[in-house]
Amino acid sequence: MASSGAAPVTPTSASPSPPGPSRKADASSKESQNVAIEEIVRRDLETRTLAVVEALYDLAARAADGQPSSVLGVGESVYVAFSHFRNHVVRRLADIDVMRGHIHAQIPKDVLDLVDAGRNPDSFTRALVNRLVSENQYSLGQHESIQAFRHTLANALAEHFPTLQPSIAKEMGSDSFAAAQPSAL
Repeated sequence: MASSGAAPVTPTSASPSPPGPSRKADASSKESQNVAIEEIVRRDLETRTLAVVEALYDLAARAADGQPSSVLGVGESVYVAFSHFRNHVVRRLADIDVMRGHIHAQIPKDVLDLVDAGRNPDSFTRALVNRLVSENQYSLGQHESIQAFRHTLANALAEHFPTLQPSIAKEMGSDSFAAAQPSAL
């Protein structure tokens, strides 16, 4: 069973801190420091979540036994014994609630719905990645088609309007236009 004392709150980027001696800190070092702090907070959240799971397991085990806790007196009622474990679970949940302002993560509602339904959220991730790959391939095809049309149009304009050839070459980039341009007769 986890300790009954409340775990200390881990400081994060959201916690107020005194100004340092120099305010000319490098942006990349601040960013790496924020990443390190977020990692510490995530580990702390994981530890607290495991404490909740352990407390719930304890409560379920006591309820399955139907016996009052041995730490409470023999004369205590079953209700008092279970209320002790219920309060322990509530304290563990309160420990997690304290961290609410320190965690900055966006979780898609679909993932939460899958977890609530008891399904593996990896299926959502897999479907999302497959959809993004498909959309990326579609966009790449459109981009390549537009580039091919652009070169074809530039060549046709240069062939029919020779006076525009320098402007077209400048707009297209002289190397790519010269390579795609038909040789003069």
